Amino acid sequence: MAAVNTMEKKLAEYKCDTNEALCLKLVRFPEDVEDDSTTFHPEYSHQIYGDDEVAFGYKGLQIQLFYTAGNLSTLFKVKYSSKVTEVLYVGSNPDDIEGKIREIVPAGFTCNADDFSSLLEKEANFKPFGTLLHTYTVHSEEAGELTYQIHKAEVTCPGFLEYHERLQTFLMWFIETASFIDADDDRWDFFLVFEKYNKDGETLYATVGYMTVYNYYVYPDKTRPRVSQMLILPPFQGEGHGAQLLEAVHRFYCS
Repeated sequence: MAAVNTMEKKLAEYKCDTNEALCLKLVRFPEDVEDDSTTFHPEYSHQIYGDDEVAFGYKGLQIQLFYTAGNLSTLFKVKYSSKVTEVLYVGSNPDDIEGKIREIVPAGFTCNADDFSSLLEKEANFKPFGTLLHTYTVHSEEAGELTYQIHKAEVTCPGFLEYHERLQTFLMWFIETASFIDADDDRWDFFLVFEKYNKDGETLYATVGYMTVYNYYVYPDKTRPRVSQMLILPPFQGEGHGAQLLEAVHRFYCS
């Protein structure tokens, strides 16, 4: 019995809370990559790692999903201090951490930090998709007046579908019963929030959040818009962006 308890304790050391292990970032500057203060974590990971939200087989597990702030170009890396082996316990196969992430993160991500730095340099070329609907400001004690824009995007905008595939991965971590949508359906409307910020004298844009609205058919010749999912990314929550987005969308459909 003592030997069994000892083995259980050893195996418990190889269990990690996936909400703590998964590290998310929206990167604006190269120094953000190593700055722990820019990291945020999921509220949920059960849709990827099971109801108990635990990964087995690793000590010191860190799953890095870092995104450039605007275009959401993605760096995906898995780190750990040690990995369980058959020597420790027969049949103790570690969970397929990478495989589960690859199921939701679209192709085109990089696992190389230098390549990610190159993608970050291209952020100056990123511009918000679609039509500008609304501009507003929010006062920050640290940064002063910050300017935000709300855009309505179309699936026909060059690069938008690929961008949306990257954006919707956040749903899995922050909406408990989230699901991906078929963005090719032309009844979907997309509303995006961006922050304007300055970097080396240039104006750049950071993704803040978004809303999807589906236009349901109403007999005989009308449609009725219905909000599907809405998310303001954690670094921007509590600043009133959700209310601004809802009001802008309401004005759009009622005008």
